[in-house]
Amino acid sequence: MYFDTLDSEEQISFLIKPILKVLQEAGGELDKSELRERICDMDERIAEFEQKLYTSKKTGNQYKKFNFKFNFAIKELNYVNLLSYVPYNPQITLTQQGIAINITTLDVEADVREKAKAYWEESRLKKKLRDKSLSELEEDNERDTVADREPIDDFRTELQQSIAKMSPLKFEQFARLLLTKMGVKFTEQGIKVSNDGGIDGYGYHREDDDFRTTRVVIQCKRYNTNKVGEPEINQFLGAMSKFQADYGVFITNSLFTEQARRAAAEGKPITLIDGSELINLVIKYRVNITPVITYILGDFYLEE
Repeated sequence: MYFDTLDSEEQISFLIKPILKVLQEAGGELDKSELRERICDMDERIAEFEQKLYTSKKTGNQYKKFNFKFNFAIKELNYVNLLSYVPYNPQITLTQQGIAINITTLDVEADVREKAKAYWEESRLKKKLRDKSLSELEEDNERDTVADREPIDDFRTELQQSIAKMSPLKFEQFARLLLTKMGVKFTEQGIKVSNDGGIDGYGYHREDDDFRTTRVVIQCKRYNTNKVGEPEINQFLGAMSKFQADYGVFITNSLFTEQARRAAAEGKPITLIDGSELINLVIKYRVNITPVITYILGDFYLEE
């Protein structure tokens, strides 16, 4: 994987411009989950990094290195006044300086990384003891011990691990449950694999604002190492024609190759849902999850 060829600092630097570019294209404001999804859509290398789980040598626990690097990049852009956010609030907003900045000529190292060093030094002194346990998760970067761990990041990692452990049959059931909550009404309990031609579900979706009903078919692939490629999309397109579907939904817990995305864009309408978007949809539609209200102490209580 490309990001594994970069050192810890280079991984952070790589994310700076995509974050700014996506925010500028969106008009200057995005939910944090939408921001991470859009930078993944922009660059397949980032998407691979976002999906990869690492195992701690000290504890054996799995974690997402992407979460640390993404949060660091956000914090540094905040420190140099290119964006603003409130900790534990999902909204990320560009400042006027961030809106006006020329990303093409931006020197990431000189204009962002070097200026942010003072911030990290101050944070290290303030949070040295409080965040000591983070070193068990992120072992290759001393500064990662002072990163704020957001509960949503831990939840996303746990959810990704749980989905990866599903059997193919359970993953199909899970996908059908999600789409049912999204308004698809399936007409069969299931379609026999020997006859489906690449279809795991068939049903109808009624638009909220009119009486139009469309035929929809779904395909599910639970992959823990492979990506969904062009051949699978082409097979799915053929199956859509066989079932005279108006559109299709292809769901995976992995990623789609660039060739697969092009094939989907050129054929009949297909909605591609990869691992990152799948987690966002589970959260949005609350598929077998329970929201919990908690409280976080402000810095006032933590400072001496």
